[in-house]
Order: sequence, then C-alpha cells, then structure tokens
Amino acid sequence: MAELARDDGDFLDFGCGAGHFLDYLQQTRTPCPGYRGLDISPIFVDLCRSKYPGVVFDCMDVMAPDAVIPSEDYVIMNGVFTEKREVPHEVFFDAMTAVLTKVFAAAKRGMAFNLMSKYVDWERDDLFHVPYDNIIRFVMSLSRHHLIRADYGLREYTVYVYKSPQL
Repeated sequence: MAELARDDGDFLDFGCGAGHFLDYLQQTRTPCPGYRGLDISPIFVDLCRSKYPGVVFDCMDVMAPDAVIPSEDYVIMNGVFTEKREVPHEVFFDAMTAVLTKVFAAAKRGMAFNLMSKYVDWERDDLFHVPYDNIIRFVMSLSRHHLIRADYGLREYTVYVYKSPQL
C-alpha cells in the first residue's frame, strides 16, 4: 500500500489506529506531505495528534448518516477488515461492502484495502477470510479497474481499486 503514498497525490489513512502506517512511512523516508488520518476511536486519534501535531487526524464513524469522508486522491485501509470477532461472516461482509462503497465514492483516484486470504493452511473463526472470487464480484460493482496483490509473503492480499486505468 505504501506505493500509493509515493504517488503525487494526497491520501487518507482510513482506520489509522495508533499511526503505525505513518510511522512506517517516516522510517522508510517515504515522502508523505499529503497524509491525513481517520479513525473511529477518539483514543487513537488523540494519540496520533500528540505524536504528529502537524498532521490532520479526523475522528468519525463514517457510517453515521451525517458523516462526510474527507475526499483525498487515495484511501488506504490497512487491517481495517482483518478481525470480525464473533460477527457472522455474511453480516461482516455486508458491513465491509457498505463501508467500501462509501469510501470509494469519496476517493478521487482510488483505494486499497487488505483482507485475510481464504487460501491458507489455517483459519481462525475470529478473522475475516475472504475468497478472491467473492471480493472481485463486489469490486466489479465499483470499478473494472482493480488489482489483487498477494505476493508479499503474508496470509492476506491487498485489493487496489481505481477510478481509471493505471498504465
């Protein structure tokens, strides 16, 4: 996902948590002048604001009726959909697609999110494992410009969804 931060656009770190992605970008000396964080947790947002006083961090429930997601070039969602806990798979899938639909509408150029792979030698009931076919069926309702990457050594994959072709 860091390659989107290296692009010339601004991006929203959706579900920024404690700011670990921004930590990573700074440790790898990746320029990120257009970084903005967003999380539902006031505790995480306050922590991030204290760690990075010059950076904008928003606290909101994006599914609230009056919520307006900041419109940035890219939205990056790292680990947002990893744990479903005791929520039934179908309910979590529907909630995820509702969030992704709203987020993609706010993104100017595209979004990236990761999911636990279904193609592993183990699964946990509290994690959200999704087959490629299921996510692509949904992603095609947003855009035909997409990419799945599972080449980075973890038991997950990242889905990139763009508003226009990437040449």
